Amino acid sequence: MSSITSGRRPGRPSKAEAGDTKAALLDAALRLFAQKGYAGTSIRAIAREVGLSESVLYAHFAGKQAIYDAAMSLAGPQAADVALDEAPDEPAAFVESFAARVLAAWDTPQSRQVMSLVSRDGLIHDETLAAGIENVLGHLAEVFARWQSEERIRTDLGTPDDLAYALLAPIAHARLLWLHGEATEAQRERARDRITAHATLFAKTLTR
Repeated sequence: MSSITSGRRPGRPSKAEAGDTKAALLDAALRLFAQKGYAGTSIRAIAREVGLSESVLYAHFAGKQAIYDAAMSLAGPQAADVALDEAPDEPAAFVESFAARVLAAWDTPQSRQVMSLVSRDGLIHDETLAAGIENVLGHLAEVFARWQSEERIRTDLGTPDDLAYALLAPIAHARLLWLHGEATEAQRERARDRITAHATLFAKTLTR
């Protein structure tokens, strides 16, 4: 197909090609971050990992911080926020669906590499990570507050903020321990078992 027919100038990558390149750069960056840490990984190393020049990388990302931000957007706490949007509006089903969707999002190679980066570089208190967690907690609390006002869940267990933290904290703890870049299949299975059991117990307690 000619460049006139395709509507694209010769030498200019298509949107699909550009998307593939950006994804490849992000994958490479996450691998290197998990292995060598954020500070120990250079822009040049990321570009070389996928056989590209630094100028090509800069066409997709402004720098390492932009790559880190993209990784957090893809595999950080924001994944839990997406799970909220897709969960059913029935308390017990909501809790179990939320936990299952968060687990699926955090048990991917990229997400596990993000956890290795966070642990390796001591980024547990990073502002980007903390802001993402607080955002999820806030949205969870809004759901629980509405259900309490509608008398659909118990009101004697704590405030909506308490309930939000009680639901999310064990899931995040399991991620930290067993869903990192070097996790074995046995560790990942332990995370799945713990998160699923926690969600089942929480759902029963919330609606009893």
